[in-house]
Amino acid sequence: MPQKLVMTLSPAATEKYLAIMSKQTEAEVNADCEPSGAIIQVTFDHIFSSADLVTGSGYIDLGNVDVDLVDCDFSSD
Repeated sequence: MPQKLVMTLSPAATEKYLAIMSKQTEAEVNADCEPSGAIIQVTFDHIFSSADLVTGSGYIDLGNVDVDLVDCDFSSD
């Protein structure tokens, strides 16, 4: 059966991401700019997985990421 890789941010990481991005997006919209969006870099190895928010000035650690292989039926996608 085919599988897909599912990466899930923790509730704390999600809250941190949303706080940062909502502030950034609001500032861009208020400056009459199109919101720039975000890049999230996920690193995983045999011990742990983590995510960083990539910004113009560096990386912001978002914390751990759960990584799972999930069986799926691609005929319904």
